[in-house]
Amino acid sequence: MNILHMKYAVEVAKIGSINKASEFLLIAQPNLRRSIKELEADLRIYIFDRSAKGMTLTPEGEKFIGYATGILDQINDVEKMYRYGLPKKQKFSISVPRASYISNAFARFSTFIGADSAEIFYKETNS
Repeated sequence: MNILHMKYAVEVAKIGSINKASEFLLIAQPNLRRSIKELEADLRIYIFDRSAKGMTLTPEGEKFIGYATGILDQINDVEKMYRYGLPKKQKFSISVPRASYISNAFARFSTFIGADSAEIFYKETNS
């Protein structure tokens, strides 16, 4: 199964027409039709009912488009995450003997660090 074919099927399902979807996707109509047919052949299901009024989803197609939309959303999230980068977090880890003055000092220290910019690990041990 090709992810690009999945994207095409989702767009055709949203728009409901091969002609309009091909214009939106900037792809030739015969190539879009071929992509949809290849996807249906790979999956061994009919995603769309074809008629003169346009393309409507079959029951199997509705289920497939639901899954495909979720998968494509996850792919978009991963692309955004790595293409645009996540803010770098600082990691701070400390292991100290159990003492109230240390925990108080660390608590004051942690207020100066933004919660979004750091991961803080604090562990108390026996002396």
